[in-house]
Amino acid sequence: MIKKIFLFLLSLCSLPTFAQLTIENDTINSSLFDDPIELSEVIVRSRKKNMQSKGLGNIQINTQLLKVSPLFLGEKDIIKTLQFLPGVSAGMEGSSQLNIRGGTSDQTLYLLDDVPVYNQNHTFGLFSIFNSDVINNVDLYKGGIPAQYGDKLSGIVSVSLKDGDYKKHNTSVSLGLLAGTIASDGYIIKDKLSYNVAGRRSFLDLLYNGVMGLSGEDNYSTTLFSFYDINAKLSWKLNAKNNLSWQMYNGYDDLYGSNRMKKDSSGEKFSEKVGYGWKTFMTALRYYSQLKSNLLFSGNIYYTNLDNFNYYKSNLKTPDEKQKTENGKSSLLKEIGGKMALEHKTSDNNTLFYGMEGAYQKYTPDYVFKKNNSQTIKYHTDYLELTKFSGYANNEFRYKQWFFHTGIRFSLYNNMKNKMFVVEPRLKANYYLGEKNKFMFAFDRMYQPVNTVNEMNYNVQTDFWLPYQEKKLPESSQLSIGWKNYTTSALSLSVEVYYKKMNNLLLIRDLENYLDFHTAFETGKGTAFGAEFMAEYTKGDFTAWVSYTLSKSRRTFGTNRFPFKYDAPHSLSVFGNYSFNKSDKKTHSVSMNVQYKTGYPYYIPSISYPSVGLPTSPSGYEEIRDIFNTEYIPDKPNTRLRNYFRVDLNYTLERKCKRGTSAWQFSLLNATNRNNPYAVYQKDGKYKAFVLIPLLPSISFKRTF
Repeated sequence: MIKKIFLFLLSLCSLPTFAQLTIENDTINSSLFDDPIELSEVIVRSRKKNMQSKGLGNIQINTQLLKVSPLFLGEKDIIKTLQFLPGVSAGMEGSSQLNIRGGTSDQTLYLLDDVPVYNQNHTFGLFSIFNSDVINNVDLYKGGIPAQYGDKLSGIVSVSLKDGDYKKHNTSVSLGLLAGTIASDGYIIKDKLSYNVAGRRSFLDLLYNGVMGLSGEDNYSTTLFSFYDINAKLSWKLNAKNNLSWQMYNGYDDLYGSNRMKKDSSGEKFSEKVGYGWKTFMTALRYYSQLKSNLLFSGNIYYTNLDNFNYYKSNLKTPDEKQKTENGKSSLLKEIGGKMALEHKTSDNNTLFYGMEGAYQKYTPDYVFKKNNSQTIKYHTDYLELTKFSGYANNEFRYKQWFFHTGIRFSLYNNMKNKMFVVEPRLKANYYLGEKNKFMFAFDRMYQPVNTVNEMNYNVQTDFWLPYQEKKLPESSQLSIGWKNYTTSALSLSVEVYYKKMNNLLLIRDLENYLDFHTAFETGKGTAFGAEFMAEYTKGDFTAWVSYTLSKSRRTFGTNRFPFKYDAPHSLSVFGNYSFNKSDKKTHSVSMNVQYKTGYPYYIPSISYPSVGLPTSPSGYEEIRDIFNTEYIPDKPNTRLRNYFRVDLNYTLERKCKRGTSAWQFSLLNATNRNNPYAVYQKDGKYKAFVLIPLLPSISFKRTF
């Protein structure tokens, strides 16, 4: 009866005085009467929405959606879900990039519990480092970006980790086609101190090496990849008003080839291994305190690094000697930093957010080493450094039907050669027309002091970072407007239109010359504009959304003006999920993803030259002309790939067991077997496409205890 009365009062709302309503751990904003009514707590038992709009350009994803979304080779990936949203591009097929509103993935800031991470990929982009077993929620910002976020031009992805359970212990084991995961959380001190830990590792390399070891085979060659990641978090409730937490992430990726040979006649054994990959590590200590009833404090100190590497190892054993050699090269980025923030509610209609942050970064672009048995030789180029400090203030206030966010951010960057001071104004305004319509406006100014060097590369999903070396920083200004309509309790519609202008963009054509002589690069500008449409529907056991983006993005370097490499004028995504035959013991769910988009611009070599023949070649050039050649790659895209289309299907069966649950998930990627190109190469005088994802089945099993 109380619930019915409350819902009746809610239906009479007219003005946006906000209260917070708890919906199974989520919060929503809802309109109440002009005169504030104090509610100590109202709990409404309702089904969660898959996506929660938190204002213009900001969407929060319900991670429960991963339980029914199609898998990629047995892995659940929140980044793959974000790629289906309007205004977001995945890059090439199979990538874990997020290119937001005409920007590159390195212009997107990735945060893990408010700590920056500089490589979000596993297995060269096939899926991301974010383990679904430890994620609490994910916020995506495309526009209307609060002043506490900076250092990137295009957008923010903020991933928060779950605290461990303070009252009981939980364990889960997952197994897919590529990897297995073990996760556990619970209390160390009940109601005081909790833990949450998860480990994930590939097993194909372990299986192969184990089988070859048991077989006793001494002569074989193989190409494999391996990866692992570990997430850990400790959460400590010091008292009712103070909390302390520690977190850690450690990840490793390696794509390698190996050979092993044995000569029975001489007893000689030889093995070699060549590989390429990266290591990522992050750790942080975070403190949260309610200083007063209207004043909250949070702060952290953190360390994060990224190591891109390649190596060659060999091991020679003869009856007379042993020789081990190892050569390697890497690029290193290390960062140590801290943040502190205050949230001050000065009145019922006004809240002030302000804080500061600082960080020191050290780069080693080229670190080379060589080991020969016990002797090691090391060499590296000069270190590059970047110190950054930022302060910000953001004010949220309400006036009748208006809700304003005004903010400003000041940043000082120092690369030890020159200093840059920048000011970034931010503004967002919402106007509520009745109960069902919201009109939105936003302006964002952003600067970026770091860049990656793979601007012209489509397929290598690694991040090689460098601090700015120029006299001006890359800068973007974005203006966006929007409308959201809450047609019914089950259906909402939204439209957002944006225009973004970018200046001082960096295009590095030769890394070695850029590092040594600060040449072989260009600076340019870019524009991106478009309209994003989205419809969300949730009723009963059926959930669906449809998103469509109409956009155009261009780059200009010198006299060349050309489409941005991920420019797709039309992009359509559809998701649907339906649960059926539900009972106390099991639930069946089916879901489908559909995606269509215009083919990307692409660089096709237009001229091919025969390579120079060796002096010892008896017939000169002719002998090797068809084997080796040099291709001239144009300095701007000269064609487009075919339009992209993919349908993914999924079936999930979840059962309740005596303790915990079990879940089987079966997926079929690219159900229509569409040949979507991942890369284009030339063979026999013709251009052919390499297809990464053909018709691809996938399966996973998860057991929770």
